[in-house]
Amino acid sequence: MLYMNDYDIQIAGHRHGCHPVLGKAVRFLAAFKDEVDSHSDGWAYWRAPLKSAVKLMTLIQNGGDPTEAQFKAALSPIKSFYTRRGDAAGMSFPEMR
Repeated sequence: MLYMNDYDIQIAGHRHGCHPVLGKAVRFLAAFKDEVDSHSDGWAYWRAPLKSAVKLMTLIQNGGDPTEAQFKAALSPIKSFYTRRGDAAGMSFPEMR
């Protein structure tokens, strides 16, 4: 399974921070990881949120010039995770910045 740790997310932020879509994707992933960390044993140990973020991590790691629609499609599994598990764990969906 694809996995981006803290360092990978930080490097992606430096690399893509100015890109209109990828920058937003990295900031969202960082906020999502922080939310998971604060409501569980940690990002690396709770497979459900990691599995839901695979499309988003793939979008970030592939780079290129993704569209806003591709970014929103990558968020779809994360929204489903929140519906099924995140809300019950007391998590809040990260703001889009």
